[in-house]
Amino acid sequence: METRILIADTDEKSLTGLGTLLTDLGYAIAVARTLDDAVEAAARFAPDVAIIGLSLQAEDPATIVHRLRQASGMRLRLLIALTGWGDTRHRDEALVAGFDVHLVRPVGLDQLMFILSMIG
Repeated sequence: METRILIADTDEKSLTGLGTLLTDLGYAIAVARTLDDAVEAAARFAPDVAIIGLSLQAEDPATIVHRLRQASGMRLRLLIALTGWGDTRHRDEALVAGFDVHLVRPVGLDQLMFILSMIG
């Protein structure tokens, strides 16, 4: 079964780059540029993984987590926060909010592949 990944980000380079890379690696991809679009895509696409740029937030990270998990149902197994902030405070905030993983841009291919391997 094909792994389905939702990528949501306001950073066009990140969105395009990750989308192309993951598509080339054989993943099914859906992209969104706003939180509302990401929630809609999560409901329609039913992703296994969501990589969410925290630049989408008009709200706190916990709201993002809640909306995406509610929209995607039980299928979403891995929720990844993607940020430009690598300090402990930002990582802890993302994890406490309910993200499973906190990644800092730029994300290396080896790092991403290791994380995606966690879902099988």
